Amino acid sequence: MERTVCCVIMAVVASFCATTSMAADDSQTAASQKVLDILMNPDLYDAAIRPSVNGNRTTAQVQTYLRDIDIDDINMKVNFDLTFRMIWNDYRLQYNEPGVDHVTILKPTLAWLPDAFFKNAITTQQKSIYPESYLRVFPNGKLIYSTRLTLKQSCPMDLSRFPHDTQQCMINVASYGYTIKDLEFTMAEDAPIDLQKNLHADMFRFENYETGQCNTVTATGEYSCVQVSLKIRRVFARYLMEWYIPIIFLVIVSWFGFLIPAEQFLGRLLLTLIPLITLASFNVFREPLAFVPYVRAIDVFSGISLTIIFGTVVYVIASYIRGSKEAAQKKSESPEEGEPKSTVTEETSGARRILAMMVQRADFLSRLALIGTYSAFLFVYFIAYCGTG
Repeated sequence: MERTVCCVIMAVVASFCATTSMAADDSQTAASQKVLDILMNPDLYDAAIRPSVNGNRTTAQVQTYLRDIDIDDINMKVNFDLTFRMIWNDYRLQYNEPGVDHVTILKPTLAWLPDAFFKNAITTQQKSIYPESYLRVFPNGKLIYSTRLTLKQSCPMDLSRFPHDTQQCMINVASYGYTIKDLEFTMAEDAPIDLQKNLHADMFRFENYETGQCNTVTATGEYSCVQVSLKIRRVFARYLMEWYIPIIFLVIVSWFGFLIPAEQFLGRLLLTLIPLITLASFNVFREPLAFVPYVRAIDVFSGISLTIIFGTVVYVIASYIRGSKEAAQKKSESPEEGEPKSTVTEETSGARRILAMMVQRADFLSRLALIGTYSAFLFVYFIAYCGTG
């Protein structure tokens, strides 16, 4: 008996759920049909006419959802994979169907759409397969247009601080045909821009973003424009390991010649010339960089390092020339076999000792100047570029 009662209750519940689901499907279908009837009836709707109440301007809100980004800092271009949305109201598409939240239209061109375009885009291509875009119609006449795009655009960069630089790439959305009196773009109040979780770009990381207006005034009037500014910072760790540390090691290796006796000139010269040639040809092996008509931070670093190594080479050659002159002078002063020994006064001997001490001190100060100058440069450089961000 109890099993029979349970079966009856389950059958009633299943029947109620099925009836509710069918009723919801019928309501959704009816609402979709109402919207389509309005759109397809030229007496009720004209897609070429802007929705306006008493001639007032139409306001369209803009939202962007960044899915992927590829930054080409060599050519100063950036590729965005994004979902682009516009939100506005069209009173002509209002409907009343209980239980229906919205209607989705897979052919948005049936309705009037804001004539938005990307001002700084090079190419714009729809990404997804059919449906490439959709139009969501709400009972109160609110419309949401959404499409997925691949956007390739220019991103001018200031590389004077490279590779410690921070760049800003802009996405500008403007009206092409309607002036600001007829159509105004604004950023959506709720989540104007959203980034996909764990979104990253090679050699860059996202700092933050800003939104604003970028209205344009031309001979035909003022046109509304909204701007999204993405602030991206270059990841310095890669350049530290592949560029800065090897250069510092080359400079230190050139100083190893200080430990070799001055008489072994060839060994000292090779130990300083090899780092000099290696650093001078470093540009051949590193990855290509954007050509800019100004000095970058990495150029300052490599230039000073090259100068220090060159100074070390000059020091080694000067030490060899000085040593050769001293050896020749001692040889000329030493008597040959069978010749009487030359007499050296006490004043001459003291002067030579003082001169020798001065030469030794100058030799020490030269080494100290090379090491101290480069150490001070490293301190000032990394404070100036890394410390200030």
